[in-house]
Order: sequence, then structure tokens, then C-alpha cells
Amino acid sequence: MNPGASDAATSRDCHQTRSLASPNSGAPKMSKVRVFLRTGAFVGFSAGILVAYETRRAITSESGQEQLGSRYLARLTDGLLRVFGADLMVQGQRTHEGGALIVANHQSALDIAVMLSLFQGVMLSKHDVADWPLLGRLAKHGDTIFVDREDRRSGAAALREIRKRAKEGRTVVAFPEGGTFPGDSVHEFHPGAFAAVRSLGVPIIPVGLAYSPAVAFEKESFAKHIANIAARPSTQIAIHLGAALPPNLDARSAAETARAQVEGLVTDARRVLDGYRR
Repeated sequence: MNPGASDAATSRDCHQTRSLASPNSGAPKMSKVRVFLRTGAFVGFSAGILVAYETRRAITSESGQEQLGSRYLARLTDGLLRVFGADLMVQGQRTHEGGALIVANHQSALDIAVMLSLFQGVMLSKHDVADWPLLGRLAKHGDTIFVDREDRRSGAAALREIRKRAKEGRTVVAFPEGGTFPGDSVHEFHPGAFAAVRSLGVPIIPVGLAYSPAVAFEKESFAKHIANIAARPSTQIAIHLGAALPPNLDARSAAETARAQVEGLVTDARRVLDGYRR
């Protein structure tokens, strides 16, 4: 095989899923130091935000707690993105007011911080995150909607919560692929979240995410994934916000339309990153 083969001979996904386990920095010792410092900062900063928030919340009136939570959520997400050297390149603007459903492709744990930083919304998350040390507690304070996709009752309860939040004028952020996938290919979107906001008249806004260097979060543990990201000097993340979906689509049509739009947004985001590297 010719190691200098053209891009056309390299598959799209293979190009985007290079291993992060051994960053090609030429300084493995420096990478280990970076992992140590960043993971320590991640834990320390998150714990500090949690303690500060819970202390302030105890002395804040109920009417002011939502605003307090939003302020601390912004501090948490922006701080964590800085800790991991994330460089966000955003195209498009948030134009909606009130309730909305934001849907995006899902590649990395960093997606959550990115989306919350941009939209200050309520996340839909897998149920086991609630039991994670530190992060589970932070997620609960963030009013996260937890769902076990293998449990129909949990799924139904999550859809009711999505609808409730949207009716209250909250922004709900979901990753309808139902898991993380390597590369830029966008997998089938599950229609549940789309059904939850059906007939409410709230906008459904597609978002495409692309990373450079690429990320891969499949069978590895969360800790390993975070360590891999921490080892690299920086991570460029292109985020492209699309136009709201046409109104009055049924849930399955909305899911299919959103997936196609997200796929196009990811392609555009990748072009931006490719141009940035040049």
C-alpha cells in the first residue's frame, strides 16, 4: 500500500478516527504532564464550582435559583473547555427565544460542555451518568433529564420531561443518535425527542459538530477518553448552527430531516477545520 495515497483513497471515517491514545507531539513526557495537570484541574475546578454553587443556593430564594444555576453552569462549562484547551469556532447564531429542541451529532464527552456553553439548556443524558461521582451531582443540579433507553417506562418519562421543559420555555439539548460514534458520519436519529415537542410550536434546531484532532469515544471508559483529550495541546471544535426545521413535521419525518441537515452541517464544519489546518 502506498503511504502517500491520495485523500480519495482514504475513507472519510478512517480519516476522522485516528487514535488519541498516543498524541504525536514528539514529547510523550510532556503529554503525561499535561494529562496530570488537566485532569487534576478538571476534578478540582468541578468540585470547586459544585461547592460554591451549593453554598450560594442554600442562601438564595427559590425565585432566584434558576438564574443562579444558569450563572454557575456558564462558569462550569466555559472553565472546563478552557481546561482542556478547546478552541470553539461557531458559525451561525442562536436566534430563538423561549422553548426549543437542539439536536446534534455526538462524538465526545466534550459535546456536552460545548452545547451547554452555547445554549444554556437542559441536557438529555443516559441514566447511569446520574450515579457518576461529582459529575452526576453536577448533572442533577443542571436539571438534566436522565433516560434509560432500554427501559420503556424511563423513555416515556423522559419524553414527558422534555415536553414539560419546552412548554416552560426551556431549551432542551439532545443527541438523537442515542450514543457516541467515531468520525463524521451521522447515524440514524431516534424520533422520541421530536415526538415530545410535537404540536408545541417550538423550533427544532440542528447543530453539526466536528473535531480536529478527531475524537473517538466508543468502548473506552470516560476517564480514558478524558485523559486522551487532555494529552493533546489543544482541540479545535467547529460548531455549525442550522436553520430551524419546517414546522408541522411528524416525529419520524422531523428526525430524518434533522439527521440530513446535521450531516450537511458536519460536512461544512469539517471544511472549516481543514481550512484552519492549512
